[in-house]
Amino acid sequence: MDKKFFEDSHFHHIFNHLKDGIFIADCNGVALWINDTSTKQMGAPRSKVIGRNVKELETNGLFTPSVTKIVLEKKETVTKVQTSKGRQYLATGYLVNIKTDNTKYILVQVKDITETVRASFKLEKAETLLQKYWEELQLMKEKQNEVNKKQVVIGKSKKHEEMLDLISRVSKVDATILLNGETGVGKSMIAEEIHKRSNRPDKPFVEINCGAIPETLLESELFGYKKGAFTGANSGGKVGLVEKANGGTLFLDEIAELPLALQPKLLQLLQNKSFIPIGSTDLKKVDVRIITATNQNLLKMVEDKQFREDLYYRLNVVSIHIPALRERKDDILPLVYHYFDLFKTKYKTTSNLSKDLLSYLKNYSWPGNIRELENMVERLVVTAKSTTIEKTDLSEEVLEEFHHKKKPAFSLNGQSLPSFLGQIEKKVIQEAQMEHQSTRKAAQSLGITQSSFMRRLKKYNI
Repeated sequence: MDKKFFEDSHFHHIFNHLKDGIFIADCNGVALWINDTSTKQMGAPRSKVIGRNVKELETNGLFTPSVTKIVLEKKETVTKVQTSKGRQYLATGYLVNIKTDNTKYILVQVKDITETVRASFKLEKAETLLQKYWEELQLMKEKQNEVNKKQVVIGKSKKHEEMLDLISRVSKVDATILLNGETGVGKSMIAEEIHKRSNRPDKPFVEINCGAIPETLLESELFGYKKGAFTGANSGGKVGLVEKANGGTLFLDEIAELPLALQPKLLQLLQNKSFIPIGSTDLKKVDVRIITATNQNLLKMVEDKQFREDLYYRLNVVSIHIPALRERKDDILPLVYHYFDLFKTKYKTTSNLSKDLLSYLKNYSWPGNIRELENMVERLVVTAKSTTIEKTDLSEEVLEEFHHKKKPAFSLNGQSLPSFLGQIEKKVIQEAQMEHQSTRKAAQSLGITQSSFMRRLKKYNI
């Protein structure tokens, strides 16, 4: 292609007939020719365009960005939206190689899309209105979901509400969570509730109890194994629970039971979101949110070298204490009624609960917490002798606590009252010091001054 071609009248007539702008530049980005439509689009005559570099034209505001410049940089076809004189254009640049004389040109086709964009904007407004209606429907669904959630996570006590408030705040972020609480407080239920309120509710929620699987099988259950990894292995290999939870939440219950030998592998998963299946050398990446739970004192286990310190701090990013039932007595009766209605429906009975029974259940210590409460209510519904379930329908084991409460709380055993009270005070001081490891905090927990606490330490030689 030579200069004569650009000056050819037929060439001009053909390209000036197009409604799209045509812009041709050499391999250095210098404008060689533009058609009539292009001059109108740029608002400049040919004399101010031809012979000038596209960088200069872009600086002068004739178009932004320069597609020619981008094509020269990337050496490939490029499409960009350009703005010029308040209008919008769709510009596509092509790299044209002329093999006969080994020359290169950039051809840019520019289409005015201003009206199309305006029509799209009107459509977007309609879509925004539809989006608003959709969001209102979603809000209605969420409110219904909240009702459904209350059927599972039940409670109105201050401690329960504080725990739910913390759950709401941490659910939307992917921080690792450690749930701690006594046996039966509902750690699995809370873990699933966090998953439901997270940004991954439609993704897998995978749960495994680290204490329920033999140590020799736990690694293969968690991380899977490659075909032929060991004798007795599935011939096709196995996908582990970590991989099955990809995109969702992995809940490791009884994390204190995780063998020391497996703890480095879990640490790698937490740090890098990666693991290696048994018998493989290939690293696998996963996007998984990890929640763990325990009823053990992990920090004490760290001190006793039974749990890795680095793993403990990786797991304990956010710690949530799930209170025992005796710490939230206002929740006992709502839970009793919930499970009572559940089992009445299940077993098709018309029984009711006596006031004496309800009073006793509210003041019972519930050492097994919600799990014990659920099982006890089911047993009462199934074994009740009449339609009104009485306190006498409780098991002897449960009623025994009431008899113990009726006994004297203590006996002086021949001691004077000052001596007896001194022993009690000494024990309280010792326990406070052991628990808090700080005289200031210990004194604060007992509601006395630090100097008063120090005098008692000296008095009892603690």
